[in-house]
Amino acid sequence: MLSFVATALLGCRVELGPPAAPATAAVTDQPAGELWIYTSMYQGTVDAFTKLIADDLPDVTVKWFTSGSEKVAQRYETERAAGSSPACLLMTSDPFWYAGLAARGDLAPHFAPNVLRIDRGWVDPDGLWVASRVSLMVLAHHPERAPDPPSRFADLPGAAAIASMPDPLASGTAFTFLSFVTHDGWHTVDAARAAGLVAAGGNSAVLQRIETGERPVGVVLLENVLTAQRKGAPVTAVFPTDGAVSVPGPIAITAACANPTAARAVYDLVLSPAGQELMRQGDMFSVLPGFAPPEGAPPFDTIAVRPWTAQLVSETTTHQAAIKKRWAEGP
Repeated sequence: MLSFVATALLGCRVELGPPAAPATAAVTDQPAGELWIYTSMYQGTVDAFTKLIADDLPDVTVKWFTSGSEKVAQRYETERAAGSSPACLLMTSDPFWYAGLAARGDLAPHFAPNVLRIDRGWVDPDGLWVASRVSLMVLAHHPERAPDPPSRFADLPGAAAIASMPDPLASGTAFTFLSFVTHDGWHTVDAARAAGLVAAGGNSAVLQRIETGERPVGVVLLENVLTAQRKGAPVTAVFPTDGAVSVPGPIAITAACANPTAARAVYDLVLSPAGQELMRQGDMFSVLPGFAPPEGAPPFDTIAVRPWTAQLVSETTTHQAAIKKRWAEGP
C-alpha cells in the first residue's frame, strides 16, 4: 500500500514563456475562463492533460508553465514576492515545498470527490493538497557498459566514477532523494562526490548519460527508464535493496487563484480515473486503488521503498535551505 506521512506535511521539460497577468474569472458555477497551471510533469503528460481538459471542460482555457520542480518553485516565489502570481494550480514533485506553502497560508482547501478513495496518508487533513501521482527514484545502468551496477544507494561511492544523478538544486525529485540519503548523515553522498559522482541537469540528462555510456550508472526516475526502454534504449532499472525513494507529486490550489471554479474542476479531473490513467500512461503510479502499475513496472507494494517519517519531513522542511547550501558547498 502506498504510504506517506500526511500529518507531518502540515505545517526534456519546456518553458512556455512568461505567463500573463491573472484574469479575473466571472462569477459562475460553471468552470470557464483562463487557468494557469504550474507543473513539473513531462511535456507528453502535459499534452495528454491538455486534450483531456479540452474534451471535459471545453470552456476552460488552460495555460501551462512547465519546468523542473525547483524552477517552478523559483518562478512562483519570485512572482509572489513581486506582488502576485497567475498560478492557480501547482503540480510539482517537491512535497517539502507544499509543506512550506501550507504553513504560510498560500494554499486553498479543496476536497475532490475521489479523495475519499485515496489512502489517507496521501491526503492533507485540511484539504490543502493531495498526491496526484507517485514517482520512484531508483538506480539504472547500461547493461553492456556497466554489467555489475550497485544494488544499493549506499554502494554509490564504489561506482561514482561512472555514475551520475540530477542536480538537487534544479530537480525536486533529486532534492527529495538527497533528503532521504543524507537524513542519517552525509557520508555516502560526500564519499560519492569525492570519488567523482557527477550531479548535473535533470533526470533526462542522467538517462542520456546512461544511454551513451558516458556515465553508465545513474540515480534517476523510474518513469524515465520505462519510457526509454520502450524506445529500445540500452537502460535497465535496478530497484535498490536499501529502498527506492518515493516522490509524491502533490496538486494544490493557490489561495490567490483568480479562477477557483475552473481550478477545482481541473483538480477533480486530475484525480478522476481518466486523469489517473494519464498518469499511469506517463509511467507514474496512480494514487487511486485498483490501478495497474505503469507498463514495465512491478506493483508498487512489491518494491522496497524507504518510509516517509514525521521526523524526516519536519527536519527537511525546516532545514531545506541549509541542505541546499550544504550540497552547494560540496564535500
